[in-house]
Amino acid sequence: MVKIAASVLNADFSKWQEWLPELEKAKVDRIQWDVMDNKYVPNKGVDKKWLAELRNKTKIFFESHHMVLNPEKQVSEFAKMGSNMFIFHTETTKEPLKLIEQIEKHEMKVGIAVNNKTPAEKIFPYLNKIDLALVMTVEAGFGGQSFVEKNLEKVHALREKIDSEKLDCEIEVDGGIDAKTGALCVDAGVDVLVSGSGIFKHPKGIVEAIKELKFL
Repeated sequence: MVKIAASVLNADFSKWQEWLPELEKAKVDRIQWDVMDNKYVPNKGVDKKWLAELRNKTKIFFESHHMVLNPEKQVSEFAKMGSNMFIFHTETTKEPLKLIEQIEKHEMKVGIAVNNKTPAEKIFPYLNKIDLALVMTVEAGFGGQSFVEKNLEKVHALREKIDSEKLDCEIEVDGGIDAKTGALCVDAGVDVLVSGSGIFKHPKGIVEAIKELKFL
């Protein structure tokens, strides 16, 4: 069964007491926090105070996706706030291997993201050292974008590489994910689906949205 991560990029935090219990009821696997600096991507993302605030309210696994320049500056802070996994983009740091070690020392899992225009091969050298490869199926920085099917070619490439070398690394996709696009991703070999609008704006509600995705 595929894992589901709920992206809270466009969630209404004034109503977290309504949607957080719904995520728990649906047994969502993860909550993804999009962290941005308005430099690497033209947006500011989720206010990080909410990660720290909700960390004490739930035991759901938190992954923070850092779309920022010099992500190494945020490792210690997010470890203290309670992020369980730190995801970064290789083009945002001069020393990816050093950053991987830094994240591990802070007892977080490590993920590397492949942006819409970044080739999957760019992260091949790190797959044996990380826990997650995140393929962006839209351009990083904004929620509600349409799924770019061409990015499934990256999923296929990563799946082949990971399987052939028997690596312990999950593949996650993020961007324009609903039941239809999610099914394409699962068929391509994805382990984790990230969905924001597809969960929070589903006509049948959060629980049904997650159930729909889990059983693709």
